[in-house]
Amino acid sequence: MSTISIKNLSFAYNGQDLLFDNVSLSLDSQWKLGLLGRNGRGKTTLLNIIQGKLDYSGKISANIDFEYFPQAISDKDNLTLYAIQDKFHVEQRELEKEFSQLQLDPKVLWQPFNTLSGGEQTKVLLALAFKNKNSFVLLDEPTNHLDAHTRQQVATYLNNKKQGFIITSHDRDFLNQVIDHTLVIEAQNIRLRQGDYARYEEQKAIEDKSNLAQNEKLKRSISQLKTSAAQKKNWARSAGREKENNSHADKGFITAKAARVMKRSTTMQKRIESQIKDKEGLLTNIETITLLSINFQTSHHQDILNVEKLTLAYPGYDSLFKPISFNLKQGQQVVLKSDNGSGKSSLIRARSRKVLVTKIE
Repeated sequence: MSTISIKNLSFAYNGQDLLFDNVSLSLDSQWKLGLLGRNGRGKTTLLNIIQGKLDYSGKISANIDFEYFPQAISDKDNLTLYAIQDKFHVEQRELEKEFSQLQLDPKVLWQPFNTLSGGEQTKVLLALAFKNKNSFVLLDEPTNHLDAHTRQQVATYLNNKKQGFIITSHDRDFLNQVIDHTLVIEAQNIRLRQGDYARYEEQKAIEDKSNLAQNEKLKRSISQLKTSAAQKKNWARSAGREKENNSHADKGFITAKAARVMKRSTTMQKRIESQIKDKEGLLTNIETITLLSINFQTSHHQDILNVEKLTLAYPGYDSLFKPISFNLKQGQQVVLKSDNGSGKSSLIRARSRKVLVTKIE
């Protein structure tokens, strides 16, 4: 067991607001942490900072090696084993041992990396990341190219690992299966919580409900204070006008009275403005979701796509699937569903003529 210590971490990209401001955390290297936060809040940035890829203020210390996923493969046209060994020091048997836990056929080592499905590539890179049993793994969106069946395989794989990791993913159910702590990026800070995503959501909902009620109470109080401040300001102005307009009155009396009213009004106004500032500082920054709108343009065509007796194959390999035929009409929503490696992405790429070989019977 080792400790990853983050002290007074602050970071901002040039010319932009702070992403992190004076963040301090202590993490156990055996914890399985989910890193949560909206897009653009700094999840990948934090992983890059931990790896030492970005300059920051503060201090990060750990007596453990970090492994990052997904790793960059330089020569994707090369056979998978050679493409990996060209950049990473790893033995074939080490990869095959991890492959067995991921239920991945070791034959993929002898296929060009770019011919593997998205799910197969993900499994290969996961095996590479976890080959070192003494490392702490930083997993950036490993579920992006996984179907439901493969996600379950990867979840089982991660659950069986004794070493810790930090993982980002938009799949809540997946996170609930694999993490025991959460790191949440909130308003330039990172909060550490014990438990999975479901527990975080439950706690967050309770906090947000309480904060919303408190915010409404504070806003009403601020509104009342602003009204009162405006009244005090008007009183001071009225005293000044009384002095100017009463040409036949006792100037000494009016001047003294005006001075007292103006001083009292100004003092009260400053006190109220200070109270407003204090209360505005107590307002909680509660995140809201902006609804997504799509500018959909209808078409006069009823048939959107027609496919007849289509099958696909890469040079030197058998057909990915038996001949298929289907018709897609306007307004239909179709799910393309199958296991990883069966040809889903290849079928989509075939429409844009990116598949190496197509066969139509």
